[in-house]
Amino acid sequence: MATRADCDLRTALTVIRTVETGQTVAVGRVVKDGNADHEVQHSADGVDAIGVIVALDKLAGAAGDKVSMCFLAGNAIVKVKVGTGGATRGKKAKCVADGVTDAVISEATPTPVQTVGFFTQSGVAGDLVGMVPLAGYATE
Repeated sequence: MATRADCDLRTALTVIRTVETGQTVAVGRVVKDGNADHEVQHSADGVDAIGVIVALDKLAGAAGDKVSMCFLAGNAIVKVKVGTGGATRGKKAKCVADGVTDAVISEATPTPVQTVGFFTQSGVAGDLVGMVPLAGYATE
């Protein structure tokens, strides 16, 4: 379990976005574009993921709130919430409904999955750990 999540945003490409109507987001959760310009919404499966929420004005970002998002560009380390399945340092990361977890690579029956980065720390569901944000694909 990570005692303190790695985080280095000195060179991160961050922007302010608005949480889409009917959506909520939280720090460390992966997001995708909303239905309008400059809006974001939660991304449970990583498809079309564009960034990670790095700051909120309060505990959770509700519809209409302004949030700070770091693009999945590989130029920073962000704190992400570990989902069911856990996180392993050095492994590629994928989205699940409750956070981000290991993308388990399988050569026997490969199935493409969108990845959102790789972990710099290990952790269990509910932890915050460091992840280098980088959009890509792997085969599970």
